[in-house]
Amino acid sequence: MKCFSQLDLIAAHKWRRATFTTYSFSASFTEAVLVEALLRQGVSDITILTDPLGYRMALKERGAVRIGREYAVHPVAARAGCFHPKLMVLEADDATHATVGSGNLTFGGWSANLECLDHVHANGMALAMSDLGKFFTALATAQTCEHDARALCEELGARLSASAAAGRDEGNVRVLSSIEAPIAEQLASAAEALGGARSLAIASPYWDAAAIDTLADALGVGDVEAHVPRTRVPAPKDMDWPRRSAIVRPVELNNLVGQDEAKRGLHAKIIEIGCTDGRLIMSGSANATSAGLIFGGAGVRNVELCTLRVDRRVGQRWKFTAVKPPPKQAVCLEEDGDSATDTSILVAAHTDGGIYGRILTRWRAGQAAVTMELNRRPIDLGTVAIKDGHFSIPMEKLDQQTELSLEGRIQLRLVSGEDVAEGFVIAPDFGAIKSRAGKALPSMLAVMRGMQTPEHVLALMEFVRTNPEILNVEPVIASRGTGSQQERPDPLVDAARVGTGQRGGDEDRGCSGDSGSGDEGKEERAWRQFVARFLRNMATATPAAEDDEDEADRSERARRQRAADAADKLSLRLPELFQKLAAQVDNDVKLMNVARVIRFICVTTEDPATESLLSRILRLAEDIELGSDARDMMAWCIAYLAAGGTEFDAAKARGRMLKLGIDPDRSPDDQLALPGLVDFIAPGTDALDTLKAIQAARTIYDDVRALEAALEAGQFPDSLTALPLHEMWPQLLDQCEREAGKRRIQFVDHPVKACRRCSIAIPHEEANRLRSTGLCEARCHGFILTRNP
Repeated sequence: MKCFSQLDLIAAHKWRRATFTTYSFSASFTEAVLVEALLRQGVSDITILTDPLGYRMALKERGAVRIGREYAVHPVAARAGCFHPKLMVLEADDATHATVGSGNLTFGGWSANLECLDHVHANGMALAMSDLGKFFTALATAQTCEHDARALCEELGARLSASAAAGRDEGNVRVLSSIEAPIAEQLASAAEALGGARSLAIASPYWDAAAIDTLADALGVGDVEAHVPRTRVPAPKDMDWPRRSAIVRPVELNNLVGQDEAKRGLHAKIIEIGCTDGRLIMSGSANATSAGLIFGGAGVRNVELCTLRVDRRVGQRWKFTAVKPPPKQAVCLEEDGDSATDTSILVAAHTDGGIYGRILTRWRAGQAAVTMELNRRPIDLGTVAIKDGHFSIPMEKLDQQTELSLEGRIQLRLVSGEDVAEGFVIAPDFGAIKSRAGKALPSMLAVMRGMQTPEHVLALMEFVRTNPEILNVEPVIASRGTGSQQERPDPLVDAARVGTGQRGGDEDRGCSGDSGSGDEGKEERAWRQFVARFLRNMATATPAAEDDEDEADRSERARRQRAADAADKLSLRLPELFQKLAAQVDNDVKLMNVARVIRFICVTTEDPATESLLSRILRLAEDIELGSDARDMMAWCIAYLAAGGTEFDAAKARGRMLKLGIDPDRSPDDQLALPGLVDFIAPGTDALDTLKAIQAARTIYDDVRALEAALEAGQFPDSLTALPLHEMWPQLLDQCEREAGKRRIQFVDHPVKACRRCSIAIPHEEANRLRSTGLCEARCHGFILTRNP
């Protein structure tokens, strides 16, 4: 047998996706070896399907911190047995390869044990690749398995089938699955097609005599060569070798003895069936047990996967040497006796709406107490209702302190009386997010945790400068819908990718700007959701607290010097950044995001140009149509600038609001405020008091509207305060006192350059007066008054 390394296969190509199936699962080993190797090859989508036993193993491994972030783990609970296949599928745009073997995702399975492995590809093994596609397609709909990776399995099955259809087949390799039919039944059918079975040899770490006798009977053979390993892995009691079968003969298979077996415990599962017209060699996950070989199809217990190689050379057989039966093993594989085996398994995903999850295994209670463990820190989230195994934890329970990080692992624990369920929380498509964010990711995560430094701010300034397209992503504000009159991109994650996969409605909408359907669309949506969250955090980030400086600490002095250097670079580069971002603003979403970015930089670094930049943002707002959210944000900005002016002028601020179509008498939503700006621009002032003063102020435009309404009603207002101060008031008053048909007055929404009645141009001096004071006199048709600036 040839030696083959799965790590060599990973390193041989630039893969895009990797999918694994396993029974046992060592998360620490997987992260240290496999995930690292895959990330080096550019793999951004790593998924592991594991038996609940493997999932529970990972829950105990506190040192494994990448679960749910750089790779996803889905438990698959086989109702009558275990989920037992050991498979690796590597996908690239131009190639698909797979390995089917006996080794789990553990150090033993990939290094210490003696395992058997088959390499499958469509170049000569198209039927085997097609069989793998059918396996995942069947797993997607299997009623004998409980899992939440059905959509993933269906999509993978389709891709594998497509790869097979484009390949060629030499007729030598197939893949057998116990989901389709019992493995023993499929072996008997294959042997019959090869002229009938004549001999049977088996190597396996676990056995039961009934399975050996049943398989031999199905094949029509009278005896079985059963390999006696020189080094054994622990097996359950009385399952280390088939002593109770009368038809077995103890042998050493020479090929296995030559594989350094003295140092490596046998975990490989291999069967050779000698036939009249050749031989069959099966290897994979199925042990020589009833659960592995005899049960399948509708009566499946273990989900197994094996390759079947057809050798049509007549007379070829394994060489073996007769030996004595092995002694009973001194150490048996004991069942896990702790309470963890009684713990139910849950799966959950974090989206902008909160955490959505499902309990896969036994659960009875209608509600449970929830504890979230975030990077080993337990956080009490109160109670949650559970219906048909499904539950949701709304974002309101995840305050700023507990907002889910994209670094480290997140676990949930649900407890109700004696019922306990545990599982990981997955952040969808983190690999794609990491690839898109690049070197800026640590800085973006620092902002989300409120731990940014000037160096982070500098890195993010460069990221925004080179990725201005993020300005078109709108952060979704909790408990609010979008307020703009324009169509909005949807930053929500596709929840069907992970977690329950049951959410519908608005969450299933596509998002504007998706690069395509399928995985590309999912990655784009995940990226937009991450950017939306990042922008939302930028709008509330505060300056990092500074400790008292320790002059004797060199590292502290060096850190402060780096921070000071970064702050200097920020001040120098900020004007150029603003110019580049301002050039992108053509809708109110981009305007609001520019305001968030500039606010973040100015507040976290206390930049002296803050007031000037805020004024320039308001000038940008004059050239675009503002939705209600944008109007509220600009209202706050106007209030901040008014509070920070050398002389507070509430009427002028009110006029600025009117010019932007903002109702100054309506209080803006405080979720759209840009906190921290007023503390820097006008320290010691209260923005709410400023807004109240603006609401109480009167402008000439308020008087114009009041005057128009009164004249239309045949009355004259007695509450005008601004118009009577205008230099042209006496002449205007004279016109107001005339009969309606004889008045020379016209009202317009905004300043104009020509008379609306006759289209004659207004003299330049009068046009300027109208624009600056709201009132002018045209020679043709008298006074022109504007309702808004």
